[in-house]
Amino acid sequence: MDVADCIACRGEWETPVLHESPFWRVVINRNQNLLGKTIIVLRRHEEDVPRLTSDEWADLLAELGWVTERVRHAFAADHFNYSFLMNMDAHVHLHVIPRYLDSRELAGVQFSDPDYPDAYRGPVTPSEIAAPSVVAAVHEALAEAKV
Repeated sequence: MDVADCIACRGEWETPVLHESPFWRVVINRNQNLLGKTIIVLRRHEEDVPRLTSDEWADLLAELGWVTERVRHAFAADHFNYSFLMNMDAHVHLHVIPRYLDSRELAGVQFSDPDYPDAYRGPVTPSEIAAPSVVAAVHEALAEAKV
């Protein structure tokens, strides 16, 4: 893939960047079917996870802890799934997917995880793209989470 064609390299996010580190960006997932879904995106273009450097792996671990604790604090997630999917975007990124035993409410929207503890549903349908008000509420809750 030409880097000029890469959405991640161009930084064309539809949702806010929540946090940045030397090697990664934490971005709120536009699909909030599971409340607090985020994506940790490598700041340089790479298409193969095994090609990450040891510094990138170490920084990813720190970012993973950073976002997991904020989602846990903000929404009381019961469990997490982590996935390098990269089916639609050939750029290294890790999905952080909170899982819930019971429903949660945010911004007047009820969120449930009817498949838990089984595998989560995918892929996203257009109706599951979160409204801007929901994305803003998720951003605010995660940005203000005290851990």
